[in-house]
Amino acid sequence: MDQKNQFVKRTSTSWCSPFDLACTALAVALGLVAGWLDLHVTEVIVTILALMTGGLLLGLIQPKAAWRWALLIAIGLPLMAIVAIKFSLRTAEPVQPDIRISIVALVFASLGAYIGVFIRYILRT
Repeated sequence: MDQKNQFVKRTSTSWCSPFDLACTALAVALGLVAGWLDLHVTEVIVTILALMTGGLLLGLIQPKAAWRWALLIAIGLPLMAIVAIKFSLRTAEPVQPDIRISIVALVFASLGAYIGVFIRYILRT
């Protein structure tokens, strides 16, 4: 029973600390910035660098939740695409929401986040 209470306590507070909430807000903001860049530039490398840089930064700051940061950053691309379609925003290229783009964005954001985790691990040892 004691182990179960420790597990519940450990998992239930992971989203509740002010630090984690600040990291969550930063991840969402970085994801929206990456999505905005994706809509306004024609070069894919700019979006990839934004995804990887955001993931790297958050992986360095809070390595325990790297998967969460990658997901929140990558979700910015489809969100901004939906916003662009809904409000008929001017974009560099026609907006075409595609699940494959979201999956690729998640891969690059995850890569950046786990590189950040690895760098933090190397710096701590």
